[in-house]
Amino acid sequence: MKFGTGQPVRRHEDLPLITGRGRYTDDIILPRMTYAFVLRSPVAHAHIKRIDVAAARRMPGVLFVATGEDVRTDGLGDVPCMVPLVNRDGTPRHDTPRPVLALGKVRHVGQPVVLVVAETLTAARDAAEAIEVEYEPLPAITEVKDAISPGAPQLFDHIPSNIVFDWDNDMGDAKATNAAFSRAARVVTLELLNNRIVVNSMEPRNAIADFDQASGRSTLYTATQGPHFVRDPLAEAVLKIPKDMLRLITSNVGGAFGMKAFVYPEQALVVWASRKLVRPVKWQEERSEALRGIRL
Repeated sequence: MKFGTGQPVRRHEDLPLITGRGRYTDDIILPRMTYAFVLRSPVAHAHIKRIDVAAARRMPGVLFVATGEDVRTDGLGDVPCMVPLVNRDGTPRHDTPRPVLALGKVRHVGQPVVLVVAETLTAARDAAEAIEVEYEPLPAITEVKDAISPGAPQLFDHIPSNIVFDWDNDMGDAKATNAAFSRAARVVTLELLNNRIVVNSMEPRNAIADFDQASGRSTLYTATQGPHFVRDPLAEAVLKIPKDMLRLITSNVGGAFGMKAFVYPEQALVVWASRKLVRPVKWQEERSEALRGIRL
């Protein structure tokens, strides 16, 4: 072959990465950088009865503290599911509303509840410890078969039986298959369990947002597997700004495995906070969060 098709492509990223000259999101340092910490739910299912952030807002170095009510007041949208699936009966799949900060109820351990931004990460963590959240625990279920059983606690009121998507593989001949089983001398039934798998890349999730007040444009530095399919729903569906007002930059990515192909609440939160503070805001998932599997 004379041109590109069938020819070997020389890797250009190896030498910089193995010699320590890569540039990851954590390597980016902007003037007047601030640091975000996200207070997360310690329970799997509960009503939020009260959030008291007064003490946190008074602590040294704290610049911004926000709850789900603040998010709703500013008109931010939910993180969307971008896959338009259809149930076996032809109806569209259900949507599970996913606010960037919990509003009224938490539905999984680790769900973002309060955002704290401070001059240092230590100050943001300290302020988060001063926040009082009163939860009213609700029943929680971890097994799928229990979640869809009659009388199971409902995670979303508008989703009967907790079934978001009802799909049937229409390949093959179900009638003939069932007939074959009915004629079989012996049938073995086996229950298979799919264990939960947590993506735990060397580089955790991250986001740094910077706002240019003169142009009204935000820049988001975050490790993704596709800047455009992260930027567009983040800008239009969540932040409610034109997509040309959000520039997304992805540098080197330290592992992803599908986990960095989606929009996450923290990405929206840092862009939102930076636009309010007119200062860069940095957030990075802490390793303790990643090891506990706190990501969707």
